[in-house]
Amino acid sequence: MNKILPFILTTVIGFAVGVGAGVWIGRTPTIDAPPAGILDEVKDAPIGSSSPAPAAASAHREEAYRQIRAEMEDFRQKIILMKNSLRDQMDPILTPEQREHVKRWRERPPPPPQPAGTPAPARGRSKLWEGFDSAIVIMMVPVSLERLDESLGFTPEQKDAVHKLLLERRAKFLELVDTTPPPSFKVLKFAPPEAKVPPAK
Repeated sequence: MNKILPFILTTVIGFAVGVGAGVWIGRTPTIDAPPAGILDEVKDAPIGSSSPAPAAASAHREEAYRQIRAEMEDFRQKIILMKNSLRDQMDPILTPEQREHVKRWRERPPPPPQPAGTPAPARGRSKLWEGFDSAIVIMMVPVSLERLDESLGFTPEQKDAVHKLLLERRAKFLELVDTTPPPSFKVLKFAPPEAKVPPAK
């Protein structure tokens, strides 16, 4: 009897936990999968490529998602314009050989997003076009300048001129996100409210 008792107790506890979890799930409001992930509008991959296919939503929520996605696309176009502007400004600073090198970056498309669960392929140091314009690289001016110099072989004068352009691009990017926060953060209002810490007494 003593040997059987632990198995009986384990079964009862497991049953109680299962019932409790079922009740909790039943009381927790579910939300539809959003049309895109947070900050998708500043990534190199297409908007929504990192998110699961959204389930059917109410007409009100569907319209809200449509509006958010449209705002994300508009924000993304501003980022693209900022990227193209930098490359256009660099053009008169570069030699013909350097311009040809940059031209190949423009003509080579970015890699498609990797399916979930698959390891990312190894990237060579020469693949500067991969992630060159991502938001984090825009912020990291020294890293951007070092990678460009490594690939293009700047003269001291060229390096100074490109450094100024990178600083200007970062300032424009900060101004954009300060005046127009990335619209993808609006999807958070559809999530269930998080538990809050009670105010200190």
